[in-house]
Amino acid sequence: MTISRLLKIIILTPLWLVFSCFVALAAPLGSDDMLNDLEIPLMVGLVENLEESMVFDSPEGSIVIAQARGEINPSKIYDYYRVVLPSLSWKIIKDSQNKLKCEDGAVYCLKAKRDQENLIVSIKTAQKTSMVIYSLSPF
Repeated sequence: MTISRLLKIIILTPLWLVFSCFVALAAPLGSDDMLNDLEIPLMVGLVENLEESMVFDSPEGSIVIAQARGEINPSKIYDYYRVVLPSLSWKIIKDSQNKLKCEDGAVYCLKAKRDQENLIVSIKTAQKTSMVIYSLSPF
């Protein structure tokens, strides 16, 4: 190996590593990482169905319904939101493990509150696809 080739490797390798780290850190999160009308993250593997979204603003607060789908085990989605929501200042009031009866055929659900808002996350499943319905309403 020649000295010039060795110098290129010694100089270019650290530059390439620094550039790669910069690109990874500076990359935008993308539009699929958060629900469009709610400040709630989408679990990796879920895709929001914007056609099923609804937003209604009133003096008492907003009513928002959002929906996402993905080929993810519904229990993993449930576990994800049980961890993520409290980290965003949502207090989980009831869930499937605490006597909250799920409606409309949901296999898992949870109810949370934050400030003057209620959030219900319902998880349904059909074959290998899970559907998550997020319902936000004022107290």
